[in-house]
Amino acid sequence: MRKFTLKKRLGLLVVLPVATLATASAVYAAATFGPARPTYTWASPATSITFNSITDNPVFGDERQLLKARDVNSSTNSYATQTTVTDNEEVVLEVYFHNNAASNLNLVAHNTQVKISLPSNTATTLSPTGYISADNATPSQVWATADLTSSQPFSITYEPGTAKLYTNYVNGIVLSDNVVTTGTLVGSNGADGNVPGCSQFSGYVTIRVRVHVPTTPTPTPTPTPAKPAVLPNTGPGDVIGLFGGASAVAAAGHFVVSRRRK
Repeated sequence: MRKFTLKKRLGLLVVLPVATLATASAVYAAATFGPARPTYTWASPATSITFNSITDNPVFGDERQLLKARDVNSSTNSYATQTTVTDNEEVVLEVYFHNNAASNLNLVAHNTQVKISLPSNTATTLSPTGYISADNATPSQVWATADLTSSQPFSITYEPGTAKLYTNYVNGIVLSDNVVTTGTLVGSNGADGNVPGCSQFSGYVTIRVRVHVPTTPTPTPTPTPAKPAVLPNTGPGDVIGLFGGASAVAAAGHFVVSRRRK
């Protein structure tokens, strides 16, 4: 099997440190993949069209873990199947596709598609799922998850226009946003669905998603009721006193007026 040689986008494949691979392998157990299928090795590839079933890719590792993630600002060799995220972080999700048929068989996968399904809920762990399918592959579809985790519940949204394809022959061509709904065609030479066997014709699809941690609303304080105004006591005794006081004032006024008239 020939070696994957893309240098610009996929240069990480030939320079990835062994220590990084070992760390990634430890994380793989946290993610899932399927379906159960026959596996192959780098030295003994498949004799028919099957995707991502080589377990000892010298650069990628176990190809069944076909979906990985990283922070958009991290180096390209920091892709992992478990990534801690924070509010408003931009995360790159990447699907690696590889038709494992031996190169000397000249077997080409047709109508090859990649799809990345994004969770729509809010939680402290969200697991996007990557799918690869082809009309003449066995199994017809393979998949894997990657875990995004946070100390607070969060959601993720796809950033339209960020889906791109990278191979040895195309460097970051834009793919349809259908990649997160029904899926989109991919290929070694472009989005034509054709992927020959051999790592030379493998490639990547990447998308970007945004992390959202919901804001907890501040409770509105309950207003304190105003105390009622104290009204004067209008009981029977007070009424009599009131009239009595008024009569005395009136008499005094009459006296003053009478004196002035004299």
